[in-house]
Amino acid sequence: MEIDIQVFDGHGGVDAASFARKNILKFIVEDAHFPCGIKKAVKCAFVKVDLAFRDASALDSSSGTTALIALMLGR
Repeated sequence: MEIDIQVFDGHGGVDAASFARKNILKFIVEDAHFPCGIKKAVKCAFVKVDLAFRDASALDSSSGTTALIALMLGR
């Protein structure tokens, strides 16, 4: 399976985009729903990234991001 992640900084700095890019894949593949329930795993991973970013006190919590994920299965 190949997973390609592209994250774009939407506003307020790069901290949120960098954090999401570094952590989203780990949260997806470690989710209990992965790989059978990919849609649920991705949704849960984004919630976990959001909560983890909020708790990362060294980062600028006023920054934000948008993300696009493409999952290619069976390659």
